[in-house]
Amino acid sequence: MKLSEKEILDKNKLNDENLETILDTPKPSTWITYGGNVLWVPVIALTGFGILFVYSSSSVYSSQHFGTEFYYAKRQTIYLIPAILAAIIGAKISFDNFYKYIKYLFFAFVILTFATHVPHIGKTVSGASRWISIGPLPAIQPSEFLKIFTIMFMTWILTSKSGEFIKNEPKRLSNALEFLTLFLAPIAIISQKDFGSTVVVISGAVAILFMNGLPKRYFAGIFGIIISGLTTAILIEPYRISRIMTFLDPFKDPLGSGFQVIQSFVAVANGGLFGRGIGESQQKLFFLPEAHTDFILAVITEEMGFIGILVLTILYSVLYYAILRLVIYGSSHRDRLLATGAFAMLVTTTIINMGVVAGALPNKGLPLPFISNGGTALVANFFIIGLLSQISRRIYTQNNN
Repeated sequence: MKLSEKEILDKNKLNDENLETILDTPKPSTWITYGGNVLWVPVIALTGFGILFVYSSSSVYSSQHFGTEFYYAKRQTIYLIPAILAAIIGAKISFDNFYKYIKYLFFAFVILTFATHVPHIGKTVSGASRWISIGPLPAIQPSEFLKIFTIMFMTWILTSKSGEFIKNEPKRLSNALEFLTLFLAPIAIISQKDFGSTVVVISGAVAILFMNGLPKRYFAGIFGIIISGLTTAILIEPYRISRIMTFLDPFKDPLGSGFQVIQSFVAVANGGLFGRGIGESQQKLFFLPEAHTDFILAVITEEMGFIGILVLTILYSVLYYAILRLVIYGSSHRDRLLATGAFAMLVTTTIINMGVVAGALPNKGLPLPFISNGGTALVANFFIIGLLSQISRRIYTQNNN
């Protein structure tokens, strides 16, 4: 059937309008549309991987010190219960209601983080006071949640009416004091001799500022303040200077400050392509300190080789790609900022841990997300993924209504 000139013009106009709609409206792929399920695929795999290697890396140590080779693996498995509950809370809680109390949660965890220095409340391990331990209750590390509440508090400030300043002209802020209180988080964390977590929370804050559109001219000043602060933190603590020197030449003191990283090198070298086999690590036999926590990746590499590292890298890449999609397609500016902060903190933690094990970075004492032994970190990370699942679900709802 031959169309009239008017019908042809109308049809072309309709096609142009449809094309503009397709181009102007971002459509997230199936990676993130089904309620955030793709986030949980790598998380579940990484967590299972973690429990397996917490057992493998700690079995000898646990057997000698606690009379059972399953001590740390059992504890990590038990922590899955509050972790799953935290994920459900993060996925189901009303963001609007939660953000009403985020300021109070932020200050509460700043206080709890400082409280780790109080005798009979704080617990010191390897010279660092990062845990609160009261009676028979399990010890918790409040800084793990302080990092989350810091980026949430910052997101709330920047997306509230009083926070619009940061996108245009910071000097016009009438309530600058509220924004400056965010500095309490890195101050509280660095007081615990936790340089790594301080870097992580700062990375999340800087990423949020960038995503929020802070004019580039301010970043020079921000980075100047950060570098000055971190440099001062290094210089006032002799052990941090020692870590820098060890990083530069670990073989200068092979039986002292360089011992741990050298043993990590040995574990990685022994792994080869396919590894020695699960449970067959030699370095976990009291050669490699912190084999089930900060240096668990060295044991994984020794037992599973390059193939094991490749599998981990793929799982982390899938997870972080999915989170990055939330940063791009978040249904609100607030959601995009929160996803940005979570993405920056998780990626920074992963890169630092892997870099330390490989000898590419000085030792920072950061766990490998979802894998290293550590109950509070596991619960906090599951809570983050729960929040991100809710953001993903909103994208799906928005694009299917």
